[in-house]
Amino acid sequence: RQEQGSEFRRFCRVRLAGRQAEFDLMTVSEAFQNGKDFPVPDGIKPNVNFWIKIYSSVSSNSGLIHDNESMQVIYNKITFKKNSSRKSRRRQARKAVKYYQKTLRKLATGQRKNLSRDEQNILSKWPSANSNTLKKAAKNVRFQLGQADRFEKGLIRSGTYLTYIRNVFNSMGLPTKLATLPHVESSFNPKAYSHVGAAGLWQFTRPTGKRFMRVDHVVDERLDPYKATIAAAQLLQFNYNVSKSWPTA
Repeated sequence: RQEQGSEFRRFCRVRLAGRQAEFDLMTVSEAFQNGKDFPVPDGIKPNVNFWIKIYSSVSSNSGLIHDNESMQVIYNKITFKKNSSRKSRRRQARKAVKYYQKTLRKLATGQRKNLSRDEQNILSKWPSANSNTLKKAAKNVRFQLGQADRFEKGLIRSGTYLTYIRNVFNSMGLPTKLATLPHVESSFNPKAYSHVGAAGLWQFTRPTGKRFMRVDHVVDERLDPYKATIAAAQLLQFNYNVSKSWPTA
């Protein structure tokens, strides 16, 4: 909170595609006072469409090379060999990213003659780009693994829990659309663990989980999808009381 006389401004720092952004929560709250809990502002529609593509039409055996700010800019789709190791996939993805970074840096020098077809195609992604834009684009090349097949499995698993989650959220006054959050948290896998130690259907970390559940060396209620759902509702309600905005919560 930054005190300004009798007024204060609340800020929220979040990371989007690896970049930090700061939002004035008061402005965010006002933006969402339009009768819709989850509007899609025009400014983020390209990002939304990108993630729809990742979760609906690109399998985990492939992925997209794209710009991590202008996410509508997709350079290529790469497909991995069947049964290839995780290490070899990472190597293939890194090699592809470096190729597009190198090509964009070359185009940033102003060279436009004797371009290969691939170079011309990359340049066409930035029709009005200048040297600085292309240099920045070279730094923003990113690989995103597809999730469509995993999402499909999550859809199947969700049938076990969705009715319960919606009933809990409805009884506590939360938007029932929030019941779909486990799709991106755990694909509705109550035994899921992340590499940073988040666990369960809702991917609570240990410190946050302890605020709402029993989490110790004997019992870890984060792995109980029903108790964790109640805890998730309590956390979301707490966040909403602070931010006055469900998207921010």
